[in-house]
Amino acid sequence: MTDQERIIITSVWNDMSLRMKLEDDPYSLTQDELKALQSNDRFNTQLKGLLKDAFIRKGLLQARSL
Repeated sequence: MTDQERIIITSVWNDMSLRMKLEDDPYSLTQDELKALQSNDRFNTQLKGLLKDAFIRKGLLQARSL
């Protein structure tokens, strides 16, 4: 598995062990682990934005049908 694949997998699965490691001993994290956490944070932000947009569109469609 390449480093990029590992970062993607961690980003998608939201590796809680890294979050716990960050809380317990932040200076023990490697650069790749920090990149994975950063990637996960960006992914979650984008996902929240997409969900928000979807809910707004659904609400507008329902309002038009009334």
